Amino acid sequence: MKDGFISVACGAPKLRLADCDYNAEQTFTMMRAAEKAGVKVLVLPELGLTGYTCGDLFYQESLLRGAEQALATVLEATRNLEVVTAGGLPVRVKDCLYNCAAVIQKGQILGLVPKTHLPNYGEFYEKRWFSPAPEEAEYVDLCGQVSVPFAAGQIFSCQNVPGLTLGFEICEDLWAPDSPSVKMARSGAAVIGNLSASNEVLGKTAYRRQLATTQSAKLLCG
Repeated sequence: MKDGFISVACGAPKLRLADCDYNAEQTFTMMRAAEKAGVKVLVLPELGLTGYTCGDLFYQESLLRGAEQALATVLEATRNLEVVTAGGLPVRVKDCLYNCAAVIQKGQILGLVPKTHLPNYGEFYEKRWFSPAPEEAEYVDLCGQVSVPFAAGQIFSCQNVPGLTLGFEICEDLWAPDSPSVKMARSGAAVIGNLSASNEVLGKTAYRRQLATTQSAKLLCG
């Protein structure tokens, strides 16, 4: 931190739908570039290790295994990087599939944050594949790491930077009246990242920017 500020970035790596190996390479390449640029917190797209529009391929065991292996590849390739990164992938827990953000640093999964509010209107039908975040926190094993915290609304405190507390949510969570960011702000989050990867609709970009700005002002956080 310099003069009370840190560098936060969002990244949009090039992706190939359902090509998890390629997406993993693009992900860790962007993480390395962010580290070199002095970025401390990096937010990547929702479902970025598979692609958002896989549709019924999310039912395929091979895609889910590929996503986990892709995350393992990213962890290994970035085990020496300080940048805290949130990247998206599908994760199965107790026979339910969740749209998750994996919060990682130095080769470790700090936590898995499942999406709470699933859009199921207009061009969206996420409830066809995914379950909303469970109410109770759990611990899961993933990529050879045991007891990884799995819950919405998690808070990540930086031991080396006093006052830097992070939270993460996914796309529609920002639009919901009971957004998880409200709970995280009450718990002291200074910076909240939102992983998003929805399709473009006329006027969405300006509205999304306005919504994020308003939420930041209301919650007194970035």
